[in-house]
Amino acid sequence: MADQMNGSVQLLGDGGNPSGSGLATLKVFNLESADSEAGLTAIDTFADSLKTGLFTGCNVGDTSCCIKDAQYQEPPGTGINIDRQLVVTFKNKDEIATRKLTIPGIAKDSTVVELVDGGERLTAAAKTTLEGYLDTLFGWTDKAVVVQGKVFQKR
Repeated sequence: MADQMNGSVQLLGDGGNPSGSGLATLKVFNLESADSEAGLTAIDTFADSLKTGLFTGCNVGDTSCCIKDAQYQEPPGTGINIDRQLVVTFKNKDEIATRKLTIPGIAKDSTVVELVDGGERLTAAAKTTLEGYLDTLFGWTDKAVVVQGKVFQKR
């Protein structure tokens, strides 16, 4: 098995966090990539997929996984607040333990969430899409299971 490593992505929204800078970091722990280069590619692809799939409205900035790929970005200019976060609980279906992923900057009009009695949650279709992204990120084959995804807004 490959050494486990962590990846991070700088996300840039239009506002939020105490300083109002709109900067946030998405962290993914225990990447199972073969080496730093593969890990960097995986985390960058994952972040771009989250943006394209509307799981975040933030622009993707610098990515790192033991090495760094600088990607200067401007704010999206669409009112994205990084304090509005999608918190996802997921697991590898061959393992007992669950993992958590916090994705900053989900847009208020994102089609991947729906309003239910308990608040805003991922739609069934969004869970399936995100499972595909997670399988790709971790190098799994049909093993990712999204347990739940909830939207939280920090004050």
